[in-house]
Amino acid sequence: MPEVKLPDATITLDGILYIFAVAVAVCVAISSIYKGWEALKKISVRDRVKALEGRLDKVEARLQLGDKRFELQSDDMGAMLATQQALLVHFITGNDHAKLKDELQNLNNYMNQRATRVIEYANQQEQQNGGNNT
Repeated sequence: MPEVKLPDATITLDGILYIFAVAVAVCVAISSIYKGWEALKKISVRDRVKALEGRLDKVEARLQLGDKRFELQSDDMGAMLATQQALLVHFITGNDHAKLKDELQNLNNYMNQRATRVIEYANQQEQQNGGNNT
């Protein structure tokens, strides 16, 4: 049987550096995978979506309340303009007291209705803020 000659198994500096580089690469890869897994566990997409949906609901409620506030303001402007018109007609002509009395009654009715609407608006805003009317 022929003799098989094995290569010399000497350790060289290149071999040591190669083994060290592979060991460092494996450690870095394992560390990166572990840190990535920990980050994925902390950040749940479902939780973020639920939080954003909650914020979206709050923003929509605020927008609806803002629309109601603008409706109140535009109604106020209409009542003030009607009253000013009646006053101007009275000052110019000086003889239309009946129209002034009617407009005063309309303004009183509007102010009573507005007070009720403002209370309803404040209650809605308090409910939206969770009891904190700030």
